[in-house]
Amino acid sequence: MKKKFYFIFFFLLIDLTFSQVFLLDLLEKKIIKANKESFENRIYNEDYKYTFKNNVNFKSQYYGYIYEINTNDLGFRDSSNRTLDRSKLYSIVIGDSFVEGVGLDFQNTLVGSLNKKLGEKINQFEFLNAGVASYSSYIYKKKITKILNDNPDLKVKDIIVLLDKSDVIDDEHYLNKPSKFKNSKGKLVHQRKEDFLKDLKDLSFWRLYTKQTVSGKIIKLLTDQLENTAANFKSRLVLAKKLNKKFYKINQNQVKSLKSINNRLFIRNWFEKELWEKKSKKNIKFSIENLKDLDDFLRSKNINLNVVLYPWSFEVADNQFKKRYLDFILPLLEQNKINTILAYDIFYEGDVYENIGKFYIYNDIHFNKNGYKILANYIYKNLNL
Repeated sequence: MKKKFYFIFFFLLIDLTFSQVFLLDLLEKKIIKANKESFENRIYNEDYKYTFKNNVNFKSQYYGYIYEINTNDLGFRDSSNRTLDRSKLYSIVIGDSFVEGVGLDFQNTLVGSLNKKLGEKINQFEFLNAGVASYSSYIYKKKITKILNDNPDLKVKDIIVLLDKSDVIDDEHYLNKPSKFKNSKGKLVHQRKEDFLKDLKDLSFWRLYTKQTVSGKIIKLLTDQLENTAANFKSRLVLAKKLNKKFYKINQNQVKSLKSINNRLFIRNWFEKELWEKKSKKNIKFSIENLKDLDDFLRSKNINLNVVLYPWSFEVADNQFKKRYLDFILPLLEQNKINTILAYDIFYEGDVYENIGKFYIYNDIHFNKNGYKILANYIYKNLNL
């Protein structure tokens, strides 16, 4: 018995040592590199807090998805590094991670899909991507105002704002309307190494083992697969009962939908009654105020503003959230005469659970390339081009 104990002890000690010194960094090399490049190329800006560096190419990482980012001379994500042709006419699309297109190559993002719709028109007119993850309405206003004032030779027809559900939370940081921003970027963190001491301190030995050793990661992978199989079975039962279908008639897209619906529950909570009444309504009014300021500024330059509202998967699955949000925000947009593109119905056609599985990234809140494609088609049809 002692020999077995010593064998296991020394095996784990050797595994931990080699994993920390060499093996895990080697296995995670691409993710570590992408995080480093992303951190270095997402830079502070005193006027609108942060942006991308101009004319750079780098890899970024989003929950295991590694994607490439190219920027143009305005620091906008683009199909390649370039100086924009000032003789062309542009529509600028701005938003948060939904517009940046996290996890996707440029051609599969919303702006990439919009530009595909143009065909030969792209020689005279183009959509530009000013979106960056975690932006919100106050930053949209600040960034667009600054970009247009600093680039009077840039010919802009429209500004298209994708107003996101997470803006309700993110705008909380800007209720005092800062005119300038301090550099609060912080430092690059290697999260696994940061967790090492925390798990040791908390005596979380299972978490330490599964995160900090190769053998632990393999075991975690196997147990996750078993858990996913069990969760898949449970999801089929839940949906079969909900949709009044036979168990075996629930397809994979419908099962996948539940992973998206139950992602980012802390954001969905802001659309439940308590937080909704206490904070969300106030923050939405602040968003509308920012959009009104932006609209007034753009009108002085003969530029159109279009605000796009689109659903998260939890709204597609449960109409009470959709109704609560739209019944409150649409009258405010109408009162302020802000042109609105309501891109909801396209995600409700047919089986909504099938749609969520088809149009959203698995186990995530964002659209996949199929979701952005149909969203781009809808926006394009509703623009006066």
